Parts: sequence; C-alpha cells; structure tokens
Amino acid sequence: MNTQIFYGISAILLSASVLAYTVNSAQAIPNAQNISYGGNPVFSVGGVISNTSNTIITAPTDQIMVVTDVVLSMNNNTCTSQVNFTDSAGTVVSSFKLYSKLRDSGYGATHVAPTSIQHAFNSGIPVAALDTLTIAESGSCSVAYTLSGYYAHP
Repeated sequence: MNTQIFYGISAILLSASVLAYTVNSAQAIPNAQNISYGGNPVFSVGGVISNTSNTIITAPTDQIMVVTDVVLSMNNNTCTSQVNFTDSAGTVVSSFKLYSKLRDSGYGATHVAPTSIQHAFNSGIPVAALDTLTIAESGSCSVAYTLSGYYAHP
C-alpha cells in the first residue's frame, strides 16, 4: 500500500477524533444565558395531599419553571393512589400510581412495594410564564410529595 494513502487516512481519522472530542455534551440545566435568578436558579416545593387537588407552582411573569425531579411516598397500610399533575388548561402533564398492601406471609404482615416513587425527567416538565401546576390525589392515601427544578428565561 502506498504510504501517502496511509498518511492521508491517518490524518483524516485524527482530525475526526479531535473534532468528536471537542464537541460539548448536553447539560441538565441550560448554560448561564438561559437560567435566571443568579447563581442559584433552582426551586423545590413539597407537602402532603389526600383526595384533593392543590396548585403547587405558579411561574413568575418573566420566567418559566422546569420541574426535573418528583418524589412521592405514602405510608398507609393498604391503599392505592393516583397522582396527576396538570397545567392551568387542565392537561395532565404527568401521572403516577402508588400502592401499598399488607400481606401476611405466615411470619407476620409485610408491605408489598412500591410505596414511594422517585423520578427524574430527562427533559423536565415546563411550566410557562404565569401558568400553574396542580397536583391531584385520588385514593385518600395521604401522599407526601416533593418537586424540584429550575427557573429559565422563556
């Protein structure tokens, strides 16, 4: 094989690998020009809900809020719960089911899981400026919730 062809192919491969190495990877929170509220653009809300609905987030007029993480838990012995998150138009943007059941295994009662859910969204749930996010629980299971995310420019 001709050495010039070998050196040419080697140069092309080297150039391609350097280009691939210099390409930036994606980040969970956008870079500085997209985020708001200085160096700490994150938020967190939480509470307990049982067989009702509550507005838990209202985005400011000049910001959007992106929910990135949800944690739900309950400790009732025998209960099935449906938890929905809806926007101000009534559209369900996320839904979770939790259940708990006592089972007698002959050695005493044990829980059948899951009684908690921890979920991290890849892209998040956006809450537009002046929009709201509402949580609703059906099942009367006293579900504890925590949501976290970040503020961003619209």
